[in-house]
Amino acid sequence: MSGRIGFLISVFILIAGFTACGGNGSPVGNGPGLGNGSNNALLNGQYAFSFSGQRTSGALFAAVGSFTADGAGHLTGVLDVNGTTNPVNFGGPYSLDSDGRGNVVLGITPGCPNWQFTMVNHRHGLLTCMNSTVTASGTIDLQDPSAFTSARLKGNYVFGLSGLGLPTSNSSGGLVVIAGDWTMDGNGRITRGEMDVNDISGVVQDIPLSGTYSVGANGRGTAILSSSYATQNFVFYVVNATDLKLVETDSQPIVSGEVLGQAAGPFSLASLNGGHAFVMGGADNNGNPISLGGVFTADGAGKVSSGVVDTNDGGVTSLGGSVSGTYAVNATGRGVLSLTTPVLQLAFYRAANGTVELVDVDGSLGVLGTALAQTGGPFRLASISGRYALNFSGTNLSSFGEEDITGQLIADGTGGLSGTLDINNLGSIFQGLGISSSTYTMDSDGRGFATINASAGSFSMQTYQANPNTVLFQDVDNNRVVTGVMQKQQF
Repeated sequence: MSGRIGFLISVFILIAGFTACGGNGSPVGNGPGLGNGSNNALLNGQYAFSFSGQRTSGALFAAVGSFTADGAGHLTGVLDVNGTTNPVNFGGPYSLDSDGRGNVVLGITPGCPNWQFTMVNHRHGLLTCMNSTVTASGTIDLQDPSAFTSARLKGNYVFGLSGLGLPTSNSSGGLVVIAGDWTMDGNGRITRGEMDVNDISGVVQDIPLSGTYSVGANGRGTAILSSSYATQNFVFYVVNATDLKLVETDSQPIVSGEVLGQAAGPFSLASLNGGHAFVMGGADNNGNPISLGGVFTADGAGKVSSGVVDTNDGGVTSLGGSVSGTYAVNATGRGVLSLTTPVLQLAFYRAANGTVELVDVDGSLGVLGTALAQTGGPFRLASISGRYALNFSGTNLSSFGEEDITGQLIADGTGGLSGTLDINNLGSIFQGLGISSSTYTMDSDGRGFATINASAGSFSMQTYQANPNTVLFQDVDNNRVVTGVMQKQQF
């Protein structure tokens, strides 16, 4: 699943040119100190990672890379940062505690010098940048070295990208959100593709694309995409044959995202079927950060119903609205979801792992997001039980800066929550904050509500459960526009 749940909400800030510092309370330092290392062996092997967020100077920050951890507290790796063409080598100590929370001290420039992360299991973790000059969120995923060849990257893929778009005659550029699909031939060519682009200059739907790609022996690859929107140059790192993390190296546009293996065809209305949980983020037409989240049911025959949507538009919330509409799917798997409540048109592309990439194409908003097929329902309080890694990212409206949060959440299965948060509020850092007096609810459709209380602040969250291991979040306070995910820990 994509690790970009919250980034779209905060990218508006850096594109609009705001800078800020802030936080409620006193930060505990300029970066992580190493923990006790009791669980260092959990991080062992070669991993790909990605970050996206902003610098406190206001500039966009996105990076992808790879590292090898020795299971004993040391890692070495390489990364690429947006707008650059030369990779940077790094190395340093890491420490992972018994709750799966860990940190890395690297001191690398460019890049994020200090990382805070929470592992879901040996193969996957949720990541934040814990530094006074950069705040960002992302993911860590164990790599499959057998996929480090062009020949293994073969077949159909879907993608979601976001960042800074093309400049216009009266603007230096703004938020751009892109989703699409393409075919890789195993010989270095992207032979067919299509994408929907929602840029500040307007929306272009279903435009064709083509390109080339290559992969090095270390899993680092390059790709060039050509379309009527732009010719775009990327660096990517292979997780496996159906998962790539990539960042654009051009000066503008600058987008980053994830590429996933596409769901199998042939495609029809039945390609979208059953319950889904979703969150989306970006900006409204007035330039306010906005998020949407909810649940809906597709009948497999072209209709969407039995849905609920919650919206946070610049801190003004509208909760519990109904979702209904229709959808169509073409022969290549691109779909269009036309909602009448709320009035919104979304292009969608379905991945083999059940993820659906969503992008607004009617121009009413500039939002990108993810829907996840629901399994394990009907849901109840006991559907959320045990230890979860979490990551939230978005806009703190008090400072109008990005806020990134990682940590562990423990649900007791009867409505009670505890755990620990680590927060970077645009350079103000809070680590090891205990969660207390926190609760959650759950309806049978997977929509619920959680109140998460910590000393640095409280969060009112609408929740949307996809399956026993994954819950999406949307903050509905009037001082934040934040989305996120929690994933059940398995170690």
